[in-house]
Amino acid sequence: MKLKLHENIKRLRKEKNLTQEKLAEILGVTVGAVSKWENGNNTPDIVMLTMLASFFDVSIDVLLGYDMASKKAEKIVENINLLVSERRFDEAEKLSRDAMSRYPHDFSVIYAAADVYYVKALENQDKEDALKAIDLLTKSLEYLSQNKDPDINDFIIRSRIAYSYMVVDEKAAFERFKQINFGGIHDTVLALLCIQNNEVDQALNYSTLGIINHLNELIDSTLHMIMSLASKGGKKNLDEAVCLADTMIEVIAKFAGSEPGCYEKYMACYHVLKAYLYGCSGDENEMKKSLSEGKKLAESYDKNGTNDVARHLKFYHAEKKHYHIFDSIGENAVTGFSAALLGQVVKMGKINRKVLNRIIDDWEKEK
Repeated sequence: MKLKLHENIKRLRKEKNLTQEKLAEILGVTVGAVSKWENGNNTPDIVMLTMLASFFDVSIDVLLGYDMASKKAEKIVENINLLVSERRFDEAEKLSRDAMSRYPHDFSVIYAAADVYYVKALENQDKEDALKAIDLLTKSLEYLSQNKDPDINDFIIRSRIAYSYMVVDEKAAFERFKQINFGGIHDTVLALLCIQNNEVDQALNYSTLGIINHLNELIDSTLHMIMSLASKGGKKNLDEAVCLADTMIEVIAKFAGSEPGCYEKYMACYHVLKAYLYGCSGDENEMKKSLSEGKKLAESYDKNGTNDVARHLKFYHAEKKHYHIFDSIGENAVTGFSAALLGQVVKMGKINRKVLNRIIDDWEKEK
């Protein structure tokens, strides 16, 4: 058991943006008394501890910083999460109510209790549970500074509040999702809400933006996976990487329009990586074939292509007349791939430099 009272008084004071002088004024004590508390040279009496806990809106246990109390709360939270994962909601509710009465100012307890109603609300589309989830999630934001879980943050909590509102009030949910739609992360759910409200044009706009963002993320993620598998080496990994490249070439081709553009450039990228994979496998014919396919696509892009997705995505219905995207290859694909091979692929772990140099030489010869 370890007391951290002086650290907690200082931390909580700073969270409220108060000076030692202002806190002393509020509590009716001297600045010296506050200074001694925060330095650990003196301890508030029981009456002052109660006043401090009330002012900072925490329990005395939390204010004192009892490790034992913290460990008990952590164990209770683990049990609540386990019950939720097993869909034993009645037991989870009872345990969370008991935990809230014992630790009413503990972030992890409040968030775990909110999760009980959040999952129930989404699964059963129950408005009462959704409202309880909203209330507890909103309350958890007040104690977010206590959070130690890297997977939980302000954005995650506000997203859960917005999802809970989908059960209660779709228009309120829409406005909340719009407020936290950073980088278009909630475009897909905004499209759904627009459909449900018969706002078809807006649904098409948001769904288009969602496709663009998710397709770009899929392209990046699969390229990284292919390079990782290539770095590990071995026939099984190389074969899987080739299969993934072929899959993505087919997927992109389905989304690409008839006019040459950025998606041809991305398909070219997969072909170039396939050439490297085949080179590592010792398949000379397939290596040359893949490199040739990549070169044709790169040249087609350089001749007539554009990075304007509005002109190139087959299913484009966004409000913007033009939607340009940018990548590390640049506006000239043939030259850009040479730079990418030399500057990016060469940094891969366990790179087969002999094969890579061969591909670069062959690519350069055909310029």
